[in-house]
Amino acid sequence: MRSTSGQSRVTQLDGLRGIAALLVVACHALSTLPGIGNVVYGNRSADLTTAEAWAVFSPLHVLWNGTPAVHVFFVLSGFVLVLPFTRPGAAGRWAQYYAKRFFRLYLPAWASLAVAVALIAIIPRSASPLQSPWADIYVTDPTVGQVLKDGLLLLNASTINTPLWSLKWEVLFSLLLPAYVLIALRGRRFWHVKTGLALLLAAVGALQDLDWLTYLPIFAIGAILGAERDRIRELTQSWPRFAWFFVAAAGIFLANAEWISPGQPIPGVEAVVTVGATLIVLLFVSCRSAKRLGDTAVAQWLGRVSFSVYLVHLPIILAGVTLLRSVSLPLALAVSVAASFMAAELFYRYVEQPSHRLSMAVGRAVGRRGRGDAPADSPAVPEPAEAMSPPMAPEYAGSRSR
Repeated sequence: MRSTSGQSRVTQLDGLRGIAALLVVACHALSTLPGIGNVVYGNRSADLTTAEAWAVFSPLHVLWNGTPAVHVFFVLSGFVLVLPFTRPGAAGRWAQYYAKRFFRLYLPAWASLAVAVALIAIIPRSASPLQSPWADIYVTDPTVGQVLKDGLLLLNASTINTPLWSLKWEVLFSLLLPAYVLIALRGRRFWHVKTGLALLLAAVGALQDLDWLTYLPIFAIGAILGAERDRIRELTQSWPRFAWFFVAAAGIFLANAEWISPGQPIPGVEAVVTVGATLIVLLFVSCRSAKRLGDTAVAQWLGRVSFSVYLVHLPIILAGVTLLRSVSLPLALAVSVAASFMAAELFYRYVEQPSHRLSMAVGRAVGRRGRGDAPADSPAVPEPAEAMSPPMAPEYAGSRSR
């Protein structure tokens, strides 16, 4: 952790965000393979080779499981966005926050939608026995109505650039942030009770298949943990290394709960995944080994471009698979994954960074017209690099992470 502009920046969480983004890319890439993609699409009894069975129904699945990545990103967003508002005098300056947040989220999302439409126009998607049924569901011919609907970010995204589905929850959380700040900062000595209640709400949402009640409490968990980060560090600073080993093992096991066997997962499994994701975030907040992992150069680069990776990778993978699947599907995946990361770096430089600068300028302008600047140099906001498809079917790479 280092200081940025006189403020503590939780750099290892940038790294965690980058690692989770990498898992999202791996999830989508592997889901285009006919065998694995058939299972991800929902046919858990599909014939698999021995290698595919190990990849899907073993702890190895955690290396490409998209569902926990979604939950980790939501916890991180809650954790980091609440931090500036824990400082004295920070609350109440919401106009500047909303102006900045709008440009920070919407401009990159709109640009990624344009990229997806352009790629479909150049390389039209088509169904094929050479790819998985999961990949076939993304075959679409974009209409103006679809593009406008997707651009709102408040409705379930179409299959043009399906990762935009999770921005719906990011936008709703961003709009409701004052309520989350209130929850996080009131009754702070009961933080563990509030965390438990948020988990309970998420469990009820998962059991009742209510997306809003499944996802929005996850941000509350992150907000509470962010507000109590110093208390949590004090409570855990004397923990021996083997204790963190058990936290890591429990977090990984619970995060992968949906895929521990070929049978159908237990009802409400997403709440179990939420617990696992929360433990993983806590690990990177307090465990020295996890902090070092998050602060490695590779993890930090992945974290820096994670939002861009999330926004552009799926249209590029689908275009690469469509173009090269008749030659070699593994070759198509290797080329498209490499292209996704190269495109993400360019997207970060020429879209995301300018959008960020514009959001800061707009925020300053709003601040000058109002009561002054809101928390200006907030910690790295883990922009949603989350999951993969509309919360409605397991085919989107694992439960709802798709």
